[in-house]
Amino acid sequence: WTRERRETEYYRLSRLRAERKLAAIERRRSVREAKKSIRVMKDEVAKQIAQIVEDRAFATRPTYQIPPNWKATHIERPQAFYKVVACKDDKFVSVYDGETEFALGKTYKTQRGTPSGWAPMAECFFAWNSPLGALNAAFPEGSKAGKLPRVLLKVEGRGNCYEEHETFPGGSSRWTGSVALSSVRVCRIMTDAFRESSADKVLLPDFTLPRRPPPLPP
Repeated sequence: WTRERRETEYYRLSRLRAERKLAAIERRRSVREAKKSIRVMKDEVAKQIAQIVEDRAFATRPTYQIPPNWKATHIERPQAFYKVVACKDDKFVSVYDGETEFALGKTYKTQRGTPSGWAPMAECFFAWNSPLGALNAAFPEGSKAGKLPRVLLKVEGRGNCYEEHETFPGGSSRWTGSVALSSVRVCRIMTDAFRESSADKVLLPDFTLPRRPPPLPP
């Protein structure tokens, strides 16, 4: 090849390589833009679906049946809460009525409810989002098991529920941590929640649900 032809071929190949690089850069940019557009569309669709679900749920929420400082809401996934119960013989019972029993590993649901799935607050299980909140919570006067020793349970709640909110001047509000659950599962027994003195021996150790039940005595 002549020198002129070699230079021409060199420039041609250089131009082709540059064009391929530019094409690759353009493809990557197009892919990024397409992914961004798809992500924006998915987010918009998810927001619209969530808004539709929220509107439907709000339309069926029994706001007229709950106090003004409580709000109806829905827990999609199980969340941890804490509940204080009383020790009655060898059972855990509700401090309020002294009859409703709670056992480790079992799930409890309200016995009553509206066709839309909202149970009356009186039928719900009251709990707190923190152990300290549950321990410091006051029980109504006349609670049947109010004088019995108490134990702190860790429970999982989900589904329709009610949250207590503290209101402030200007219309703003904040969740107090108190919740009335329509479904709970007892997943852990903490130490006792009430003792006459801090020097008293605890009623139960802190343990979780065993994988296998202990063998029965002969």
